[in-house]
Amino acid sequence: MKMNARFVGALLLVVTGIGMAGYALGTLPADPPVRSVATGPAATFGAPVAEGGRLFTALLDAPRVSVRSPEATLVIDEIITPVLAGRILAMSDASLAYVELDSIGGDVQAAILIAERLRQAGSHTHVGAGARCFSACPVIYQGGVVRSADPGALFLLHYAVQFSDDPGRAHMGSIWGTVALIEAMIELGVDPGIYDQMPGFGDWLLTASQAVELDLVQHVGSRTKAALVPPFVEGRQWQS
Repeated sequence: MKMNARFVGALLLVVTGIGMAGYALGTLPADPPVRSVATGPAATFGAPVAEGGRLFTALLDAPRVSVRSPEATLVIDEIITPVLAGRILAMSDASLAYVELDSIGGDVQAAILIAERLRQAGSHTHVGAGARCFSACPVIYQGGVVRSADPGALFLLHYAVQFSDDPGRAHMGSIWGTVALIEAMIELGVDPGIYDQMPGFGDWLLTASQAVELDLVQHVGSRTKAALVPPFVEGRQWQS
């Protein structure tokens, strides 16, 4: 990742938002998070936010029924790990043609590697009705050259912890993890204004339509209609 203005802004955002002492004691920061200055136009809209991971936890426990497509060449419905990344990196482009996602997240670096492989393969990524793409999962989704989601799909962004064997980063996991995750998403085409929108140490829940405003989702509707449009056109979106 480049050491640029967004990187510095992210460090300020994470440091001010986390409230390390409050986190260690199981309490929340008393002051609202300080927003960084985005380097591009910010998408602004209302979306449910819960501090301290409460929304994420509640959604994990909520009953749901997700819809799978028989056309999927790969379904990622597990925790994202380096082992999973290794498997996907070894797959052919044909096996990665249409990837459905229903994952609550996992390892940040593994997710970035998978996203880069999907972009290289020219993949179509899709989140179906009732499916979840949380935490590190959205960066994998962003790797798709064509990205669609059913109206009932849910996306969730929050601070991402990346554990490191480097003693210098051992206590900075949420900073480095969040910076790596968001920078990767921006490099893959998401709106840089995501830095201004991310809540301070909390969960940010997005519907498929709201995710369109961040250039995360391109097409809300059926996978079939999305496949009929020309391959990836930056900044373009489709609704069915």
